[in-house]
Amino acid sequence: MINKSKLHWVSGFLTLLLVSVFFAGSMKAQAAQDKTAPVITIKADNQNATNKAVKLDVKVTDASGIKSLKWDLGSQKADYFKKSGKVIKLNSKNTYSVTISGSGTYSFYAADNAGNVAVKKFTISNIDTAKPALKITKNLQAVTAGNLSLSFTIGDKGLGVKSLRYLTGTKTASDFTEAAKSIPLTKTAVTNDIYNYMYSGKLTVKANNTFTFLLEDIASNTVLKTITVANIDKTPPVTAYALSTTQPTKDPVTISLSISDALAGVKEVSYLAGVNTAEDFANADNSQQPIPVTLDSKGRGGLTVSKNNTYTVLATDKVGNQALFLIEVSNIDTTKPTLSLNYSVMNQKATITYKAADTASGIASIKYIKGKITDTASEKWSTAKDVTKDGKISVTASGDYSVLATDTAGNVTAQVINIQLEFKAVWISYLEFMNYGKNGFTEKSFQTTIDTMFDNVVKMNMNAVVVQIRPFGDAMYDSQYFPWSKYISGTQGKDPGFDPLTYMVDAAHKRGLQFHAWLNPYRVTTASTDYSKLSKDNPARVWYEDKDKTNDRNVLSYGGNLYYNPAVKEVQTMITNGVKEIVENYDVDGIHFDDYFYPSLGSNYANNFDSVEYKTYAAECKTAKKSALSIADWRRNNVNTLVKNIYASIKGIDSSVQFGISPGGFYDSLTSNLGYYVDYKTWLSSSNYIDYICPQIYWTFSNKSYPYDKTLDKWLSFRTSPTVKVYVGIATYRAGSTLEPDWKNNVNELKEQVEYGRNTGKVDGFIFFRYDFFNNKTTKPGVDKLLAILK
Repeated sequence: MINKSKLHWVSGFLTLLLVSVFFAGSMKAQAAQDKTAPVITIKADNQNATNKAVKLDVKVTDASGIKSLKWDLGSQKADYFKKSGKVIKLNSKNTYSVTISGSGTYSFYAADNAGNVAVKKFTISNIDTAKPALKITKNLQAVTAGNLSLSFTIGDKGLGVKSLRYLTGTKTASDFTEAAKSIPLTKTAVTNDIYNYMYSGKLTVKANNTFTFLLEDIASNTVLKTITVANIDKTPPVTAYALSTTQPTKDPVTISLSISDALAGVKEVSYLAGVNTAEDFANADNSQQPIPVTLDSKGRGGLTVSKNNTYTVLATDKVGNQALFLIEVSNIDTTKPTLSLNYSVMNQKATITYKAADTASGIASIKYIKGKITDTASEKWSTAKDVTKDGKISVTASGDYSVLATDTAGNVTAQVINIQLEFKAVWISYLEFMNYGKNGFTEKSFQTTIDTMFDNVVKMNMNAVVVQIRPFGDAMYDSQYFPWSKYISGTQGKDPGFDPLTYMVDAAHKRGLQFHAWLNPYRVTTASTDYSKLSKDNPARVWYEDKDKTNDRNVLSYGGNLYYNPAVKEVQTMITNGVKEIVENYDVDGIHFDDYFYPSLGSNYANNFDSVEYKTYAAECKTAKKSALSIADWRRNNVNTLVKNIYASIKGIDSSVQFGISPGGFYDSLTSNLGYYVDYKTWLSSSNYIDYICPQIYWTFSNKSYPYDKTLDKWLSFRTSPTVKVYVGIATYRAGSTLEPDWKNNVNELKEQVEYGRNTGKVDGFIFFRYDFFNNKTTKPGVDKLLAILK
């Protein structure tokens, strides 16, 4: 029995076999009929320039089917592929892909089953894997003050260059963005067979920096190059200076310079005095040429200047950059300080005041030493006492004292002042002038008289003269208020043709004597009330004779004498102006009033002299509902007002000029209501009235009313002001006289009076009345004793 399944398998196999045989026969039949070569189609996936591989898609079609497929580089023929070429296996769609990594011509070969062959050539020219070449050249290697040019030479083997860009600094390719700057390139002829393209370009560099350049070709191959430019020098030299001292100095100042230039180096340095420009250095005239400064290897040098100024320094480097700078030198002080000395005596102690000034650098120190030292370099100054902080110098011995002022620059000035702890003066009155020039003086006779008197005063060891220059409302100088004195020209109002006061002041100072101008403030005449005997320009006569009734009482007649009215403001102003013109026009050391103020008016004092003015004053007070002073106090106030105004006027002109008054020694009479009206207690308790008082204590120790010692003690007790000195008026003229027993019997009276004053420790000097009695036969024994102790 036949198996059915096995039969079924055999049946199927036989059927397949028959189909295959049929198909093979059919294919052979088709191959025998195929005379057409295979068709090869090639397509590149990238036709743009690239530095990457290109994939070729190859498709082959043929009627009889593909038997063989090959490819190879180059332009090949079919026979080449019979033994050579790279075999490619087709996929089911008869396509394949080939990756090509370089430009060139590629040949593809296909053979079909019928024996037909085809060769397809395909050229690839967009693959460029060669990096371009970049050469950068500086046009200058040396340092330059100008711009520098970078030249670029570019070669490319491939498809050409796309761009050359740059960034400042050291960069990587990834840093290049749109911010990078492009450099224009110009194609040039190919000068080297290895390049297909060549280019050139330039970049102007204005400042030192590092530059990174990115060169990119069309296929995106890149070259990155970095170059540093460090030889551009547009910077001026670096300058610095220092002064050898910034403190005031009398010596030249050295200016130390430090000049450097890191790239080019310093070529030269010079300077000119004053504020200058670089053009001034180039165009300097012969009057001022730039002065060169030598620098050492480290760029250090200097210049020494001896005057304050602005100095202009010009530093030039080797490529022409310049630094111009100013140096101000203002601390050189070669001027000596000014120094003036003055002194005052109080209680036999001298206070030396100094005025030291130095506008340039200021005062550094004030020193003093006893003795006369004019050599500022003397070693003796090393022992001097520094009184810079004290502001004054106090000494207790007479003699020369030397003061040295040093400014902060070291300049020095020395001055010597002679201190006389004791003021020793002689009154020279109009009586001396009347005796020596009975009919007036010629200029020569006057000078001879003054020279003789002043020489004698010096021989007497005096240090001052108190000369009466206005005895009777007249003047021994050219005054715009008072007429010329008859004791000079012989006739009141007559110009002597010379200036006696100028000569007297100069003559005194040449001999080391102080000159105090002695004035009588109110006295116009004595023993006469005849206005016609006065000069026509005498204010008293002018007021008397004019038709102005308001000034008729500017001058009063009393006791047979004429007086300027102390109660009238116009009179006070005239007297004050008369003092001011002396201080302003003459180098006097003092203004001296004597003892003539109000006269002694007696018991009827309330109804005589200036009582009319008092009644007007009292009425004005009543109208104003104010309390009026008593007539005595009112008169004292009139005198005080004049004295105070004169003191202020003198100090306002020259504070060194002294103002002193010499009242009578009878202190009780001065304060009575009957006359004088001298308010000395006010003067002695204030610093606003007088500099000294000199009571005329003309009595001996044994005088019953005013014994010398007790009277002097009384006067000293009145002084409470720390600025008012007390001198004593000594009656030289009484020595040897019969006015008191001791004047006649005690030859030592004058000597003992001076010694007593000295022993109080409070008397600062003596004034002796008067010059003529130092050469008098009667006074000579007592005067000789006196002079023996005035050394």
